[in-house]
Amino acid sequence: MSNDFINDPQLQALKHVMEQITQNKVPLRQPWELAARSTLRAIQHEIDDRNVLDDSELIDVLNQTRIEIKYLLSIITDLDERVKERDAEVSRLERWAHRAN
Repeated sequence: MSNDFINDPQLQALKHVMEQITQNKVPLRQPWELAARSTLRAIQHEIDDRNVLDDSELIDVLNQTRIEIKYLLSIITDLDERVKERDAEVSRLERWAHRAN
């Protein structure tokens, strides 16, 4: 390999991102987030591909669908955070009970 390739800024940036990912410094998305984002992208492409004047009712339905998916995603994310908080509290209480015995 030539020295120019090794010192290429794009290659260095890519190496940096890969190192961040392998060191778990980049937050990973939950499976439901990935699925929802993929679906939201597909719906947005459908909206963009259609002329609002031709299918205005369909566009309205697709936009409402996007809003509802985002709302449901936020509920799932909030519930997941609550479960994590509850699990942490249960662990804390278990340690406390273990020390008390």
